[in-house]
Amino acid sequence: MEQDIKTKIAFWYYSCGLTQEEIARRLSLTRQKVNAIIGALKEDGIVTVSIRGCERDYPEWEHFLEEHFGLEQAIIVPDYDSPELAFIKVANAAAQHLEQIIVSGDTIGVSWGRTLAATVREMRFQKKSDCRVMQLCGAQSLDRFPMKSDDIVRSLAEKLDCPTYMLYAPVVVEKPETKTLLMEEKSIRRTFEKMRKCDVGIFGIGALKEEAPMCQMGYLEKEDLYRLNADGFIADIGMNPVRADGSTGNCFLQERLLNASPDCIREMKNTIGIAAGTDKAEAVTAVLRSGLLKTLIVDYALAREIITAVQ
Repeated sequence: MEQDIKTKIAFWYYSCGLTQEEIARRLSLTRQKVNAIIGALKEDGIVTVSIRGCERDYPEWEHFLEEHFGLEQAIIVPDYDSPELAFIKVANAAAQHLEQIIVSGDTIGVSWGRTLAATVREMRFQKKSDCRVMQLCGAQSLDRFPMKSDDIVRSLAEKLDCPTYMLYAPVVVEKPETKTLLMEEKSIRRTFEKMRKCDVGIFGIGALKEEAPMCQMGYLEKEDLYRLNADGFIADIGMNPVRADGSTGNCFLQERLLNASPDCIREMKNTIGIAAGTDKAEAVTAVLRSGLLKTLIVDYALAREIITAVQ
């Protein structure tokens, strides 16, 4: 992972002309640290006359995604024949990235899903007791224990040895009036106020299809799914439906959701989307167009599908 970061810095600095300050901001490093890395690139054997490590187009593709979608950083994980292995490697890369960027005092918000659960499992234990981990969407009644947002929050807090902010409410209610009443509760209202102050928001990206986990588990009723699709919604981030063009407005479901809204996500300092598998290509592209993400972590095959579709 350290070698990959050095290669990326070399590509940004020498091929793209980014300043040390711009690179430092994208990687959440100090300018002094970036300066030291650049100064040692030749000694490390990464930079000679050309940049080594670009043989498979990773830096170029990452740069394309960053420029095309306005990302601060894109991370592409090497291609693997097995989709399941690619999923594991993406989770591992995301875990290493989080270990690098989470600093003392950060509030980290997390949504839910298989990818996030795997990412947290891959993380090492760290002593960052002055951090906080926040639940960004309400509770789910799921049999698959590791996928639930509250369990992911607790698992990450255990890895960081820090406290949590829990959202004690269901993520989807049957009637808008129920959401209105719940939002009058002081504890719930305060949790939503804290969401907007997250330093890092971590999200899986879902496709709004019948085979999606949220539908298969009864998390989202089929009637709601059909209506969402009819209204043009094909993806979700943190349970927020997103259309193919990236728009999120005028969604009937939003008035029944207890989660970090699109406006709330936009106010977060750093938002990270993690996804694996080419079946997510349309959904990830839609979320990228929404402008809700600052960092994207995907596997090579998925990145290739996205880039091919938008070029």
